[in-house]
Amino acid sequence: MIKKILKMLLAKVYCPIKSNMSIEEARVILNNESPKPNGSCYTMNKINIKYDLQIIIPVYNSEKYIKECLESVLSQTSEYKILVTIVNDGSTDSSGEIILDMISKIKNDKICVKLINQENMGCSRARNAALQNIEGKYVMFVDSDDILPENTITKMLDAVQNNDVDILQGNWYTFQAEGKEKINTLMEKQTYISGYPWGKLYKYSVLAHFQFPEGYWFEDTPISFILAAMPLKIVTISDIIYGYRLNPQGITATASLNKKSIDSYWVTELCLQEFPKFKVTYDQRAYEYLLKQTLMNAGRINKQTKEIREAEFVLTSQLIERYFYNEFYTENKKMRDVENALKKKRFVQFELLKLNK
Repeated sequence: MIKKILKMLLAKVYCPIKSNMSIEEARVILNNESPKPNGSCYTMNKINIKYDLQIIIPVYNSEKYIKECLESVLSQTSEYKILVTIVNDGSTDSSGEIILDMISKIKNDKICVKLINQENMGCSRARNAALQNIEGKYVMFVDSDDILPENTITKMLDAVQNNDVDILQGNWYTFQAEGKEKINTLMEKQTYISGYPWGKLYKYSVLAHFQFPEGYWFEDTPISFILAAMPLKIVTISDIIYGYRLNPQGITATASLNKKSIDSYWVTELCLQEFPKFKVTYDQRAYEYLLKQTLMNAGRINKQTKEIREAEFVLTSQLIERYFYNEFYTENKKMRDVENALKKKRFVQFELLKLNK
């Protein structure tokens, strides 16, 4: 506790020095370590509605979990017409054989399965391969190591029938191999979107021009940065509609050790660049989100070199100047010191502050 107080005092009093790193230098540093990918969030998807719901499942080397995942999806009983689009993203294990075996055993005439096989191109390209042809009035994403609780489809589709809902989200639980569960709760009638692609229904119109940016880690950032900023009707229900498997080998757990963690900044920059394509405005909401995202980005590269961390800080400060013209000020008292460090380009102050957030 004493160390934390001392760091806060140092951050406020003894760190007035600005970073001397130029914007050009900062961009060269990040690009040399991990070049900015070329992917975009914007596209033109084909819409041909034939089903009440389309479930998209990207699969890559998931032989340990894909059977359990598909069983939880294909065993769902409802009166709705469902299309399950499975994208085998160049798996080199037995995932493909397991998928074919599961498909051959389907006895539910309400569920149709479409299998797309492609070379390994990453999770974004796998999801996008299915999104290119949207056939469900609503779309749901399921990861290949996760599961849908019983009656999820009925609960969610029933909830949207009497409302013109753009995005419906529910609660979820996390679990590990040994079966420990933890329930994560969103407030009912919550009107903002959690940052995960799963655990939601998206009306087809929401995704008509949306794709996951290819080549990036943290490709789900546009869900909460772009889609959440659009004028959509968002509804949250109290039902638990998703089971998320905690994976100690996943990107979330290991990202800070990899130079690709720099993508956390690159995808933030991309989202801001593409706001106009989605008719999203640079308003107070976007500004507050950027400040919070700045801390998240910094946390993801915390184990990288000081040079990389400072370069990311300098470019983030430029994003604030470019898109918000220093005309916005945070309404969150807890973020004012962070805001001050960014606007005045005080890197050392920011480094100390982020450790206490």
